[in-house]
Amino acid sequence: MHFTKKQFHRPLYKKFLPLRKNVQNTKKFLKFGKLKWQKFQRLTLIRRKKKFYNPVSYFLSNFKNFFSKKYKYNLQNKQRLSLYYGGLKKSYLKKRRNLVLKRSRKQSPRASIMFIHKLEARLDTVLYRTYFCHSYYEASQFISHQKIYVNNKVMEHRFFELKKGDLITLDKTILATVKSNILNAEI
Repeated sequence: MHFTKKQFHRPLYKKFLPLRKNVQNTKKFLKFGKLKWQKFQRLTLIRRKKKFYNPVSYFLSNFKNFFSKKYKYNLQNKQRLSLYYGGLKKSYLKKRRNLVLKRSRKQSPRASIMFIHKLEARLDTVLYRTYFCHSYYEASQFISHQKIYVNNKVMEHRFFELKKGDLITLDKTILATVKSNILNAEI
């Protein structure tokens, strides 16, 4: 028999630890008591002073780690962006990026702004930003359980892109949950 290694599911809050940043600004981390979380809390709560470019200290020997640092920086930024929008997959981000790059060649606005607009127009992001849901997971659960309607049609995909004038309607069964989410939100 050939055995395959099971994929271990990492909780969302454990994905923030190597990034050293509380990407979704949740208060959940402040309650953790272990030493590794205390270090994380200190890193996120204390603002570091910005280091300015000093041409005297920057000489040729710094180029040996330039590409590895740049790769790490780009990788962590991609992971932060993915977690900020609820754990998007790499393939989805690539497709969105390529779509935006094709459209930005035809139009004048900057590609990065268009990319963020595309991500902010997603149905799950709108539900999360309006405090209808307390997490992206809850938003995707409402959508997959067919509790959210857009223009009186049931939406089954959390990545549905909303347009100006779209009407979002909620099912009667989740109204109490949404009301409690809005009242408990820290605005």
